[in-house]
Amino acid sequence: MKSCIIFSCTIISEQRLIVLHRFLQTFQQHFSDSDLYIGINPNSLTTIESIINSYNLNVKYMQRCPAELYSDSDASAYQIALKGLYDSDTEYENYWFIHTKSGVNGHSNYLREWYIDNFLAKRDSIETFINETPGVGSYGMLGLEFDDNRNYEETDCDIDLFKNTITSDLPCTHANFFYIHTLYVINKKPMKIFLKLISDTWFDTKLDRYYFEGVFPFIVSRTGYFPYIENQYGCSSKDLQPYIERWVTENNLENYKNYTNIFKTNFLFKQLHPPYVNSNTQS
Repeated sequence: MKSCIIFSCTIISEQRLIVLHRFLQTFQQHFSDSDLYIGINPNSLTTIESIINSYNLNVKYMQRCPAELYSDSDASAYQIALKGLYDSDTEYENYWFIHTKSGVNGHSNYLREWYIDNFLAKRDSIETFINETPGVGSYGMLGLEFDDNRNYEETDCDIDLFKNTITSDLPCTHANFFYIHTLYVINKKPMKIFLKLISDTWFDTKLDRYYFEGVFPFIVSRTGYFPYIENQYGCSSKDLQPYIERWVTENNLENYKNYTNIFKTNFLFKQLHPPYVNSNTQS
């Protein structure tokens, strides 16, 4: 069973078309066998579709998000891309959620290239890790701890991922960290449950602009699968291991106790100031 890409696209100036080309070139190089479901935000250039088609990728669906659903972020384009996946009734092994990072401005250029080099270019090893590690439901690179004392603006839609209401389909609380930058992989098992639970309401509702960063990935931990994160330290420099251990303990997930300290990297980084990632340093 092959993988697919859920691609959220926003390019609003000719100067940022280089971003679209970079991602499409990367898809050609590392995902030539994968199907693409593409959502395009309504304020994007009119040339986007023709540029995408020129790369001869396996595009199964490509639509623009209706203006009334535009969330002023990548969330709305992800939403319309998932509508194509939902309607296709096609199942994949792994679902790569990718958006045109730095497609609107240049201050995230470094971060875009970092994700291409360290995430997309390592597709084979990442998918091997997911598929060979029982119970792992997702893979992300960088994170941020969940703060019980903070009032989050993120909101659920159609199904309860953020509020932690326990049901037979969602038997666990959510993990105590977020993937940041909205690029990650989710395995077929939690995705199958998500696609079963949502209805037309989900597709007809304007989502919170942070939905795919702060809500949607919780489908993994809420369904009882392990949300793997590659780097041990969050963007606030806090160690994420205690937060993950807390999730394992409070949900009695004894089978994941050996997974709470299998981070591949342990660098600190600053999210808002270049170079974003300070490799191999803890000071």
